[in-house]
Amino acid sequence: MSDVDITAFANEGNRDLHILYGSQSGNSEGLAEKWQKESQKYGLKATVHDMDGFDINSMSGMSRVMIVCSTWGEGEMPDNAEELYEAAVGVGKILTNTHFSICALGDTDYDLFCQSGKDWDKTMEDMGGSRIHDRVDCDVDFEEPAELWMNGAMSKLACVDNEGAFQSNLVEDMVAYASGATIEVEETEAVVTENVGTTAYQAMGTSSLFFHKPNKWLKRVKEAVDDENLPTTGIEKAKDMFKELRKITLKSLPQGKDYIALVDNEKCIGCTQCVYYCNFASIDMISWDLKARTSQFESKKALILDDTCVGCTLCAFACPVEAITMESKV
Repeated sequence: MSDVDITAFANEGNRDLHILYGSQSGNSEGLAEKWQKESQKYGLKATVHDMDGFDINSMSGMSRVMIVCSTWGEGEMPDNAEELYEAAVGVGKILTNTHFSICALGDTDYDLFCQSGKDWDKTMEDMGGSRIHDRVDCDVDFEEPAELWMNGAMSKLACVDNEGAFQSNLVEDMVAYASGATIEVEETEAVVTENVGTTAYQAMGTSSLFFHKPNKWLKRVKEAVDDENLPTTGIEKAKDMFKELRKITLKSLPQGKDYIALVDNEKCIGCTQCVYYCNFASIDMISWDLKARTSQFESKKALILDDTCVGCTLCAFACPVEAITMESKV
């Protein structure tokens, strides 16, 4: 957690977000309009732009940009995106302070799967933009991966400050802010951090993203375990949300202090959804040296910190690919 008042950060200064869509059948447009509403949770003021008629030079003054674009035919831009893309290819490095992320829609039945989105991703970088969140390539069942991408991209774009700088240390607080959780601002002089599992990480030779855990997280875990009660605030509501989102009935999972979450690395896609929804900062993302890559996330895997996991099962419900199960600690 940071020492910044995230509520003030999310509601002051330039909070503009620009969402551009390239759409042939209406799917990209529908997502853009949906995300415009979602952006309010992050304190952002989103404007949706049809790529048709959009002036590429106006993008130079934008600090936060999301692009959702479908692929038409054999790797072609949708009709409303062709002219803008042609202009973007030849415009040069006009983006000096623009953070962006791309959501690509496509169909794996075609050889040039999501090619339009891939082209936009490269072109935005060629224009001088900074990729703040990895592109996602969605197949015909795009709703779930697009939703996950939106949460990740928007939580980071919301942490771009008035000067256009990305404040990565605020992402965790911003995710909590968007979920409606109460954020406690840390007093700088009172912050005491503790390396949780340092020896294990060093022995594994892994790279941690959320390595230092404030003592207040550990205090919450101890209180929950001592009282023999699981934290319930928001958990049941969140589980219901995930069930509705995924449109499936999840099996009943054992829970409690005698159980621990377990990640199946073969299934884990490294989306970080479990990290965002863990109430106790008990999940880390670590780097794995893999010989083969089958997805853009595969070099990162979730790792459960067994000394802070309270067995609440929320991560299992949050996981979009059912890579997390519960096992007895005994």
